Amino acid sequence: MNVDPPVSLDTLQQQIRAEAAALPPPDEVAAPVAGTVTDAALSPDHPQRLHYALDDFMHVHNDEFVELAYRCVLKRAPDAAGHLHALQRLAAGDSKIAILGDLCASPEARGYGVTIAGLAARHRFWRLTRLPLVGGLIERLALFWNLPEIAREQRRLGQALAQQQTAAELGDLAAEVARLREELARSREPRR
Repeated sequence: MNVDPPVSLDTLQQQIRAEAAALPPPDEVAAPVAGTVTDAALSPDHPQRLHYALDDFMHVHNDEFVELAYRCVLKRAPDAAGHLHALQRLAAGDSKIAILGDLCASPEARGYGVTIAGLAARHRFWRLTRLPLVGGLIERLALFWNLPEIAREQRRLGQALAQQQTAAELGDLAAEVARLREELARSREPRR
């Protein structure tokens, strides 16, 4: 058995300082190197990704949206209280813009420097709609302006819901047919 001789604290500190001095300055570490992976090549919830588009979040819903928002903006899974609060906000009709904007405004998120292109202006507008007296008027004008887009989204969601319902009904029918086949096969077996 080979035992290393004890190293003094001073010697160890000198070795660490020498290795630290040989490292590149922090600015050089953060600079992209040719051939490195860009944000766009990373999955949306990758912890090193810092830049997103608003569209990355708009087509996921409910639990999936909350999970994605936390993993992308706060770089962690949602805690139980935060998850429940975000789901309650969505169920009460609050927008994804509001939830994302509030997450991005938190000190935890600002520490990561995550940016979501297109979010800042939309979040400011959402905050305007929450102003007493004029907020409701601003929101109604925006809804009127966006009626064609809202109608398209409603039709799209209606089609998706109809497809899900049809798929569920077909699954139920397939299970019933399988049960009847088994019952028929048992009835054809010779009795003992």
